Amino acid sequence: MRGQRPTGTAAPLHARQQTFLRRFVGRQDELEAFRTALDDSSGAIAVLALHGPGGIGKTTLLRHFALEGAQRGRDVVEVDGERTEPTEEAFCAAVPVTGTAPPVLLVDSVDRLEPLADWIRDQFLLRLPPGSVVVFAGRLPPSLRWQTDPSWADTLRVHRLGGLSLSQSARLLRDSTPGRVTQGRARLAFADGHPLALRLVGQGQDTPFGGEWQPSPEIVQDFLERVLGPVPSAVHRQALEICAHVPDTTEDLLRVFLPDDAHELFGWIRHQPYALSRRAGLRLLPVVAEALDRDLRWRAPDTYLSMHKSVRTYLQHVIRNRPEPASLRAAGAFNYLQTRGRRFPGFEWDEHDDAVDETPCGPDDVRAVRDFAYEQLGTGRVAAVDFWLGRQAAGFHLYRSVRTGDVVGVLGVLSFDRWDAVETVIDPVVAAARDHIAASRELRPGQQVHLVRFALASRRAPELTATSARMAARVTWKLLRHQQLEWTMLAVNDVDEQSARLLEFADFRQLPRGPLLAEQRVRLFAHDWGTHRGDEWSDLLDDRMFFGLRTPGVASLPSTSVLSRASFDRAVHDALRDWHQRERLATNPLLHASFVASRPGDQENLRRLIVGAIEAIDKDPKAKMQRAVVWATYVKGGSTQQAVAREFSLSFSTYRRYLKRGIERACWHLWEQEVTYRAQAAVSHFNTSGPATTW
Repeated sequence: MRGQRPTGTAAPLHARQQTFLRRFVGRQDELEAFRTALDDSSGAIAVLALHGPGGIGKTTLLRHFALEGAQRGRDVVEVDGERTEPTEEAFCAAVPVTGTAPPVLLVDSVDRLEPLADWIRDQFLLRLPPGSVVVFAGRLPPSLRWQTDPSWADTLRVHRLGGLSLSQSARLLRDSTPGRVTQGRARLAFADGHPLALRLVGQGQDTPFGGEWQPSPEIVQDFLERVLGPVPSAVHRQALEICAHVPDTTEDLLRVFLPDDAHELFGWIRHQPYALSRRAGLRLLPVVAEALDRDLRWRAPDTYLSMHKSVRTYLQHVIRNRPEPASLRAAGAFNYLQTRGRRFPGFEWDEHDDAVDETPCGPDDVRAVRDFAYEQLGTGRVAAVDFWLGRQAAGFHLYRSVRTGDVVGVLGVLSFDRWDAVETVIDPVVAAARDHIAASRELRPGQQVHLVRFALASRRAPELTATSARMAARVTWKLLRHQQLEWTMLAVNDVDEQSARLLEFADFRQLPRGPLLAEQRVRLFAHDWGTHRGDEWSDLLDDRMFFGLRTPGVASLPSTSVLSRASFDRAVHDALRDWHQRERLATNPLLHASFVASRPGDQENLRRLIVGAIEAIDKDPKAKMQRAVVWATYVKGGSTQQAVAREFSLSFSTYRRYLKRGIERACWHLWEQEVTYRAQAAVSHFNTSGPATTW
């Protein structure tokens, strides 16, 4: 088709072509390569090979080439591999090239013509007139044999089509959306620059006011059918779903689920156009991974949660048992897994995590750490960095840009197994941490506290999200690998709301902000591992990943802690001990237990519930003295235990026996309420919503 002035009935067609060209977005590198080939006067046959996953825009780009070639006066021949038999005769019939004028030959879906690849390369192309321009478009790149053939080295150009930039995506979304674009940020985040996904989400319905936009199951299904194509079997689909749930997949991970087929499945995924081979394993395109994950979660929620827990358990095993490089990568994957489907801006766990290098702070790095801290904190607060570099330099790590070698982040994690008076005087943040922990219980020998005192990242560096993700992986690695860890605390900048939201999700609670913390312009978040250990914490994160911070179906239910029985009993003991000390009682884990948090009132409500448990002790007539000594010792207060024993004319050993048994009865009474409420909440959730309604 040659370019010519439109007349008569050709005018509407010309108008459509101009609209198409005006709305075409991106692909400047490929357009430039095509124009260079058109302008080449050497007489060589130029071949441009485009490849990429389904829906990435190959056919649209070929259409642009066709219009531009026609406008330049070239004969344009278009071949659709989907409609052409892979035989020499059928291909020659589809390409009616005659004469000496060099044509533009555009072949779409060239993968379907793979049986003809050698013949096309070695015979057919050589018959074309000098100066011809040939463009092949398919999901897979040309064979290695073609790419390494010296006779084509000067004229073959291979382009892998990736996603559009954010600005290009926004423009395409506006053009694809009938009316005004609403909740555009969520739509753009899901599509991640993929043209087909952008067009599909542009047609998606809005959500009710105040709701968060989510792609409908129909959009997800349409996208997957177009991009995945035929999947050989249900086992192959399962392997893809596992791959979609983690940032990077290894053959070892597939073997956990599919021991007999892991090698074959890993090789199959490796050759898919939507899979990327990276240093840490295979990674699916983000939009493909998101769509697969959402589809399984909607279609089979029980299977999804079971898979999630199995993958998470495997990652915990790697974190605890493998050498540091592998276990650190597993910690990053753990973070990605436990926030799946819930985006925390600034913490894109799977984005360019190889853009920074992490190294421990050695003697030669102290100056670099101090200079970076001065740049981030200023003169007033850099003294604390100097102090801790002298005391615990081993707790500092540097993050350098792979691109430039510059320091883009510094992480300082302090460890304590006792409290040093000098340290708490010098650093008010450490003093606040000590006061909070001492109000709860004393550290026993061997127990440790980790305080993330400094997490500094350059806001101007392109590697900001990668740096934040690598720092978070280091913190997770420490808390899951250390067996004697009793507390983890993080000092967060006053204005860092992103980190605060993430820590709330991870069950870290903000401490009361006294004048010392206010002066340092930080907030302190803490997690008590005496409340529940690593595996219990991971179970809690599983629930929050799936159900969110609040349990669906239970109106206005506050965020609660899941306590083991031993932790629950210890918390009851602490509440009795701190009965007349409001500041200490304010930190008791029972305030966040289900049976307490389900009722308003905070401390007063907890007091009423404990009083009820003490009064219930003497339901057994033989236990009246047990109730009396518990009441006198803790609720009445004001006397030593020896004085209470004398008051009841009891030997001290008999008094202690009554006190112990009375507390045990009170603990059991409260534990029954906790278990009952948890069960009622679970039944209410599944009766009213069920996991299948959650996206």
